Amino acid sequence: MIHRLHKTAPRPRASRQGSVMVMVLACMAVAVAITATMLRSTTTSHRAFRTERDLRQVECLLAAAARMAEARGVTKGTADDTIVIASADLVGSGSARITFAREPTASTPSVRIIVEYPLEGPLTIRRSRSVALLQPSVTPEDSPQ
Repeated sequence: MIHRLHKTAPRPRASRQGSVMVMVLACMAVAVAITATMLRSTTTSHRAFRTERDLRQVECLLAAAARMAEARGVTKGTADDTIVIASADLVGSGSARITFAREPTASTPSVRIIVEYPLEGPLTIRRSRSVALLQPSVTPEDSPQ
């Protein structure tokens, strides 16, 4: 009896393991790409929210400074001034500078208000507004005789 050795075809085990490895690497690459996109989106959203908060803070400071300038104008106070507000006194992440400057060219007395916030950091927002000062009304009791 002659035994013939049956040669069976070798299983493609090595090529199967290689294809599984390639699939795993492709899935990991897709997962890393999705994670990177999510991180970039979160960072961009956080930066946009912080900028929006800073813009609202500047608008609030401009409104308060305008009321202050009008009150100073009524009491004949000096209008040329600079106020620095520490970061501990503000909600947010920095200090602010408010500058009042008379505008001599205007027919009615007015003050130019410049607000800069936050002074610390890579980006400082600067907004300005002109406020017309009301002239105090003179009553007969106040007029010199």
